[in-house]
Amino acid sequence: MEAEVFLELLKAVVALFIIVDPVGVLPFVVSLTGGLSSHERRRLVDRSVVVGTVLLLVFSIGGQGVLWVLGIDLSSFTVAGGLLLLILAVRILVQGGEGWGTQGKSSGIFPLAFPLLAGPGAITTVIFSINALGIPFSVIPVLIVMGLTWLILRSVEPMLRIIGESGADAVARIMSVFVAAIGVQYVVSGLSEMSSLL
Repeated sequence: MEAEVFLELLKAVVALFIIVDPVGVLPFVVSLTGGLSSHERRRLVDRSVVVGTVLLLVFSIGGQGVLWVLGIDLSSFTVAGGLLLLILAVRILVQGGEGWGTQGKSSGIFPLAFPLLAGPGAITTVIFSINALGIPFSVIPVLIVMGLTWLILRSVEPMLRIIGESGADAVARIMSVFVAAIGVQYVVSGLSEMSSLL
């Protein structure tokens, strides 16, 4: 039984790490925090990871009950998250990352914590992990993946020195096309699930 639980934990960690994709988010962190000092950038990363972790923990513990209390279907949440990703991708593609980290304390956290880190895919993954692991164990993948995410995003400084802010902004604009595609996929999946329930 312990071996089965360990295997399920490992699968949940791998699946969540792939969905969160901190390596893919790294260029966005560099671009979105281009106007900040090193200290401000680290603080923003810390706060974003904390907020993202709290969001995922809430859903890993509360599961669909959180959405039920709010009267929201998982499919509707998926569509909304997909639209947010699409809007974010379009803005980065057109305007670059300037402004997100400098408009206010929460503006930089918004795109990083949600929907880039704790997006609809990650939230759906932790909700499904409750069925396989149960509430106590479903928290473990969240803590492991977000801990690794924090370590990876903290490496933003070496990356910035290598490719520079303009290079990071160019990479973020290219990656935003893939983020837009992911957002569209979430919308399509959510609408498909809605239609199947009608």
